[in-house]
Amino acid sequence: MKITKNRKMVTAAIGAAAAAVTAPALLFAGAGTAQALTWVSTNTDALGVTVHVSSFGGPASSGTCNYTAVPANVPPGVLPPLPVYGLPFLLEANGTHDIWFPGIQTGTTWDVTVHCANGVDSPTTHVVY
Repeated sequence: MKITKNRKMVTAAIGAAAAAVTAPALLFAGAGTAQALTWVSTNTDALGVTVHVSSFGGPASSGTCNYTAVPANVPPGVLPPLPVYGLPFLLEANGTHDIWFPGIQTGTTWDVTVHCANGVDSPTTHVVY
C-alpha cells in the first residue's frame, strides 16, 4: 500500500514538472509567427514589483507602448491600491522592457494590459502581487 502511494506521488510530481515545462512552450507556439504580441510577467520582492513586458512574433510588437494595471480583486481588510493607466514606455521588437513599482505586496489581483503602436495588444493578464 505504501509503495503504491509513493508511486502516485512521484507520478504526480513528474506530471506537474512536465506541465510546467510544456505550458510556456505551448503558449509561445500557439501564438504563431503570423502575428505580433506582447506578453507580461512579474517578479516581486520586499521592495516592490518588476513588470517584464516582452515582445515576440513576426513582426514583433514595438514602438511607443502604454501599460495599464487595474486592481480587480482586493483582499478583505486591504486598502485598495491605485490603478496605473497608460504608463508610456518604448519597446524594441523582440525585446523586453522592465517597469519597477515600489510598494508592499498585498495579494491583490491586477488586470494588466499593454497597447503598442505597432503589433497586437497583450491579452489581459491577471497577476497577483
